[in-house]
Amino acid sequence: MSVVPRDCLGHACDLVSFEAARLTAMALVRSRAGSEIVPLGDARGRVLATRILAPRSLPAFDQAAMDGYAVHLGDKAGMPLILPVSGKTEAGDPPCVLAPGTAHRITTGAALPAGADTVVMQEHVTRRGEMIQLPSDLPANSHVRRAGEDVAEGTPVLEAGRVLGWPEIAMLAALGLAAVPVAAAVKVAVLTTGSELHRAGERAGAGGIYDSNGPMLAALLDAPGVAMTLVSIGDELDGIARMIAALSQSADLMITTAGVADGARDHVRAAVIQAGGALDVVRVAMKPGKPLVLGRIGGAAFIGLPGNPQAAAFAALAFVRPMVDALLGARVPRRLTARLGLACGVRPGRTELLPVRLACTRATLIAGRAGSEGSHRLMPMTAADAVAILPGSKESIEAGTLVEILPFDRSRFER
Repeated sequence: MSVVPRDCLGHACDLVSFEAARLTAMALVRSRAGSEIVPLGDARGRVLATRILAPRSLPAFDQAAMDGYAVHLGDKAGMPLILPVSGKTEAGDPPCVLAPGTAHRITTGAALPAGADTVVMQEHVTRRGEMIQLPSDLPANSHVRRAGEDVAEGTPVLEAGRVLGWPEIAMLAALGLAAVPVAAAVKVAVLTTGSELHRAGERAGAGGIYDSNGPMLAALLDAPGVAMTLVSIGDELDGIARMIAALSQSADLMITTAGVADGARDHVRAAVIQAGGALDVVRVAMKPGKPLVLGRIGGAAFIGLPGNPQAAAFAALAFVRPMVDALLGARVPRRLTARLGLACGVRPGRTELLPVRLACTRATLIAGRAGSEGSHRLMPMTAADAVAILPGSKESIEAGTLVEILPFDRSRFER
């Protein structure tokens, strides 16, 4: 973990770069050893805890790929074109043996009779009573699924850290696995601070503000395997300190919103120290979200987000979501990029997070600006579907520049 100078209250003092803050955030969390077994029907979206080796082959036996007739062609030398039908096998029936010099009626997915090497499609066969006539140009070894051609028994099929989606569920079910080991749930506590805040549905009154950060973060971070606690509190130092201490006792990740700057009612940093925690980062060279706090409190990683909705949301996308992934042991997703659809001015030395709308033009992902500036604004987020990360390495970023993006919905890009 990075070491930075601290003041007399134990606060980190330096303004750190966006990338350094990302590294610090990931150093604060680590995959836990805990896992649990869940039924396959409850496994979608969970993170696989161990490597899965195939307990059987897929297909498990040679089987017909078509409805038709199983025959033995061999090299076809001297093979008659008219054969008697000696039996029938349907999907699910036990394997049988093909009588020499005969054909065997078979359905798709049924076990290929021993001695057969080819399935002739029923559309290519003329049947008269118990006899069939085969085409003269019949290809050998066709329309047969060989045992293990998809998956061989004992081979790895899924690695630990894989998020289980419907394709993985299909694989596990086909292998006969009724339950699967997944990473134990991560406990996330979100504490929104502000005496002015009211829950939706309450009467706010003149000067009151409805809390959007709490519901927003609960929805943004919600996922199978994430257990969320959502609490709100006013601007009172001792109360915030007690609440942080209490929530951190059971949380893996403790999150606060607002109260992390230097105003008279900004008590979160002091509250963390009062509760026995330590801070590694208190300011990040980014816009929005400069007053962002990273540290630890008890056994929990701690991150203090700004109060403005865009700042809180974009910091959650850049810092919190990867921290949750790390706690779950999920594999690190590849960084996504898009080309800017506009030129942008950037203050040197400061990373800017820009709400963007993605479009695909000539097989190229383009990020266009979504809405007006202002970290308090919610409408740009409803118009956007990603955040573009604009590095402060130079004053101007030209249209067409390749930049990293953080999609709101990662499932669109994970495969």
